[in-house]
Amino acid sequence: MVDEKILNMARDLLPNPEHSITAIAKMLGVSPGTLYNHIPDLRELRASRIPAQLEGGNR
Repeated sequence: MVDEKILNMARDLLPNPEHSITAIAKMLGVSPGTLYNHIPDLRELRASRIPAQLEGGNR
């Protein structure tokens, strides 16, 4: 079973474009599938980094 601490750390790392989902899973000692299964908004967390980067670059 995945504990809440691991899921919270994954949520903190997901928006960072320097880390792939596979790399985050490996760092936390779980599989990428585990992250997908336990973080329903995983894709949204990953996607949320793109508009922020574009917006920051246009200022």
